Amino acid sequence: MISPDTVLQDVRYGFRMLLRQRGFTVVAVLALGIGIAVNTAVFTAYKAMIARQLDARHPGEMVNLGLIRHSGATDPKFSYPDYAAYRDEVHSFSGVLAFHNEQLRLTGAGGVISQRRSTADSIMGRLGAIPSGASNAEFANVYAVSANYFRVMGVGTIRGRTFESLMPDELVHSPSVLISENYWQRRFGRDPAILGKTVRLNAVSVQIIGITPHDFVGTGIAAADYWLPLSLEPLVHADDKWLQDRTNQCCQLFARLAPGAGIQQAESEMTVVANRLRTLNDPHSELFKPVTALVWPGSPFPLPLKDYHGLMLTVILVMLAAAMLLIVACANVGSLQLARARSREHEMLTRLSLGASRGRIVRQLLTESALLGLMAGCVGLALAWAFLHTAIAVHAQLVPAEFSSLVFNVNPDPEIFAYVFATSLVAGILFGTAPAVETSRFAIASGDRSGTASFRTRAIQNLLVTAQVALSLALMIAASMLIRSANRSLHMETGYDAKHVIDIDLQFPESSRLTPARKLDEVGQLRSRLTAIPDVAAVTTSAHAPADLGFRTAATGLDHGKSSLLHYTYVQRNYFATLGIPILFGNGFPSEAASGRSVILSESAAERIWPGQNPIGRSLRLGQLDEHSHAANELVPDSGAWQVIGVARDTRGAEFDGSDSAQVYLPLSDAQIANRPILIRTHSDPAPVLKKIDALVSSVDAQITANSSTLNEMLRRSAPFITATLAAAIASSVGLLGLLLALMGIYGTVNYIVVLRTREVGIRMAIGAQKRDVLWLILRESTRPVLAGLVVGMLFGGGCSYLLRGVLYGLKTVDTISFIGMATLFLLIALLAAYPPSRRATRIDPIVALRYE
Repeated sequence: MISPDTVLQDVRYGFRMLLRQRGFTVVAVLALGIGIAVNTAVFTAYKAMIARQLDARHPGEMVNLGLIRHSGATDPKFSYPDYAAYRDEVHSFSGVLAFHNEQLRLTGAGGVISQRRSTADSIMGRLGAIPSGASNAEFANVYAVSANYFRVMGVGTIRGRTFESLMPDELVHSPSVLISENYWQRRFGRDPAILGKTVRLNAVSVQIIGITPHDFVGTGIAAADYWLPLSLEPLVHADDKWLQDRTNQCCQLFARLAPGAGIQQAESEMTVVANRLRTLNDPHSELFKPVTALVWPGSPFPLPLKDYHGLMLTVILVMLAAAMLLIVACANVGSLQLARARSREHEMLTRLSLGASRGRIVRQLLTESALLGLMAGCVGLALAWAFLHTAIAVHAQLVPAEFSSLVFNVNPDPEIFAYVFATSLVAGILFGTAPAVETSRFAIASGDRSGTASFRTRAIQNLLVTAQVALSLALMIAASMLIRSANRSLHMETGYDAKHVIDIDLQFPESSRLTPARKLDEVGQLRSRLTAIPDVAAVTTSAHAPADLGFRTAATGLDHGKSSLLHYTYVQRNYFATLGIPILFGNGFPSEAASGRSVILSESAAERIWPGQNPIGRSLRLGQLDEHSHAANELVPDSGAWQVIGVARDTRGAEFDGSDSAQVYLPLSDAQIANRPILIRTHSDPAPVLKKIDALVSSVDAQITANSSTLNEMLRRSAPFITATLAAAIASSVGLLGLLLALMGIYGTVNYIVVLRTREVGIRMAIGAQKRDVLWLILRESTRPVLAGLVVGMLFGGGCSYLLRGVLYGLKTVDTISFIGMATLFLLIALLAAYPPSRRATRIDPIVALRYE
């Protein structure tokens, strides 16, 4: 049995040995610390961004509420009447709250801080990576919440009071809001007289009555600008029925479990109430069909994490890359440990002669490795903490103020400390086991000191170098493919003029003064003034910009009954000419009166429905897949027959797989252009036209806000493009770190080999070997495991590219440039790393080497 005194003795001796060989210790701790730092940073970021709990007192008691619809989809949204029912009737909850996030126009706060100006001041805004927003209005990030929100969350205000302290009549007749301390500091400079100040949200005067704590995000992920009681939503949206309408699925619901209640009990009780409430809806709607309640641990994500398949796959791939980097670091330090073992031969023989067993020696060596791992863990934790805090600070400078309110807690907690401790200990044992066993075996078997390493030691050392090279090359291949994919996606052929077409999204004030006729008139005036700009070639309108992902529908050819899922959008007659999309055969839409029930198909849509046939003159039906998925003002085709009159060239949108190329275009009448994006095409650089848009919009109606950008910029802000760019950045960073660690391992290993083979080299040179022969010998032997690693790494790279195939654009699974290019680059750099110690071997004096021990 191992006594505590023996363990303490091993620890003290291990520390002395590590301090004696400071050079090795520093290199090993740094190499392993980098691997642990990356893993710690990934784990911390996952906790802070993905697996974060709600910002509440005793967050483990908080749960999310949702319904599993008849279709099997999870629906996290509820109407306000349904919220009131769950709040009053489900006794498994000690409290139920409602939450709704929105952007409201802000006035009366002292000047206007426009989104465009805020964006222009940020680095990412100058790079065009985020939308510029409107320049003639200021918007606030508003969390609309039920009156009991702060009580259920268990959080109060740092100044003032919450909504629950007000009487119900006061909430409506004396509109009040809270602000966050973050916003109080950013927008009002911590004005001490802020309580009682009146501002206007969507032209409704509200009084600030309290300030929430710094960085309090509640059920979101960002510190809100304003907290608004849900009872004021009818006022700010000029809709008296906003709270009473059961079809207005406005809110997410969160609850706190009652003492002794569990999730299953809450689900059962909630399901009973849900199936009673559904009968109050239209019998023909999706909301009327049977449902099952779903309750899961509290999270700001509206759906359970398991439902975000793409997100979880990304997390797994990132964690896998970090784990591969840690293995590279372990193999790196393991090879250095193994190379160092021969320098401790006398020590091991002395310990054996004094009566130490082989197990005792192995335990001592593993203790040193564990100490090395724990020291590296401390370094890794510090590096990860510094990196994440720097990243958060840089993020605040990169993005506009309205985006910098995102709150991520990356401070170490007991879970992170435990993770780092376990990772460090496992890593220490992982890289120390083979050297410890081999060192003890070699010490026992060694009867002489010949100055050459054993075949077994070299084989293990070569295996470790091979593992480093293989994993590092696989990471580099993945990084190269993601970088090339991201670059290709940025230059993707869209099939339309994305660089010279500007999308203008108009937002009308939520006020009853603007009737549909008035909106249509103002849009007509704006289009006329846009057309008058000299550099504008054409103006059109569509229900969706090409860079947006449209809704899907089932399209059925009447003559053979074949159905297919297609995208559809409504467009004006001049849409194709404005965007430069040719009609390949057939005709475009005729006059508005003659367009009737005609449609135009894209090439891929026509081929999908009628492969190898002429679709002109044929008919199809368009039916919705899910009526509930469409917005209230969304144009939806009926299920009658539509006649195909033309086929347009395919276009590409945000999806890399081209799935949004199969399009059905329907005619948009002039009476339907209000509230739809306006598309204008310029003759040359669109920048001068973009600068004139805001003034033109204000000249028509100062209350209208306009968000404008080119279609090219919209594509780059879409989720697939952002995902591809982030994946390339993460993979390239991890790949470069893997390359650095592998090269450190190769250099250190070759350096130790040269030291250990000093006597052998001296003998070779004494019997006539030339310097070039010695140089070639060392380089050849050090290159063999590198070449083996390159072969294995290319196989691993093939597996990585297969896993990444869903996010790669324009590349084959085996990309020749990435595979051959990275392997060649790695080989050249590896030779450069091995050259200095190999060159040093040629300078050995044979007379000195023959006396070397």
